[in-house]
Amino acid sequence: MKESTKKISSKLRRIASIAMIAVIAVMLAVVVYVFVCNIRGKVANIGGYSIMKVITGSMEPSIHVDDYILVKKTDPDDLEVGDVITFLSDDPEIKDMPNSHRITSINDDGTFTVKGDANPSEDVYKVHRDRIVGKYVKKLWLFRFIGSFASTKKLLMICFILPTVCICIFEARSLFRIIRGTDGDEDDDDSDTDSKTETAEQKKERLIREAIEKEKERLRQADKLLESEVAQVESGKDNEAQND
Repeated sequence: MKESTKKISSKLRRIASIAMIAVIAVMLAVVVYVFVCNIRGKVANIGGYSIMKVITGSMEPSIHVDDYILVKKTDPDDLEVGDVITFLSDDPEIKDMPNSHRITSINDDGTFTVKGDANPSEDVYKVHRDRIVGKYVKKLWLFRFIGSFASTKKLLMICFILPTVCICIFEARSLFRIIRGTDGDEDDDDSDTDSKTETAEQKKERLIREAIEKEKERLRQADKLLESEVAQVESGKDNEAQND
């Protein structure tokens, strides 16, 4: 009964781990897709929603430069004066690029007059219904935070500090497993009979011995590599001495 419970628990942990990896993979794919679209000046569409980066201050102080905003696809008939909309601009200077401004009036021909909150006057070019991407919903602070890692210092942190932390966590997890006397494979059906009859204390001792042997082997490999590098350095010095 105890073994059956352990097997079920182990399988549930594996399923949870796989689900977590899948969620992280999907989130990573979404982030990459959004950033690639913004770099190319395109609109990232995901299930009726769009995510885009603000590159001008025309909507200050409501929306700031480098903010990432969430825009929901909306029926133009549902839009009202005061709504902030994202649309593909007809301004020759930013032709077909996404722009976000506030509706100031709805014209008789169905077009919209818009204005940036920070701009002194309304836009010259009206917004046509078929050019509307959607209605502004909110800012996405997570994307702004991720985007801020474009700086050199933060990239260095990602490349060096985070992997080090992950290694430390992995090593701590391995040590914890050794102390508990389990290597996480107690539910494997192909375990031999001797390992099944092995007591918890014997298993703990065996795991500790294996860990020590692995560490010894790793140190031996490191010593060999160090000796090889020292030999290369000394060889280079000898060549320099001969040339002198």
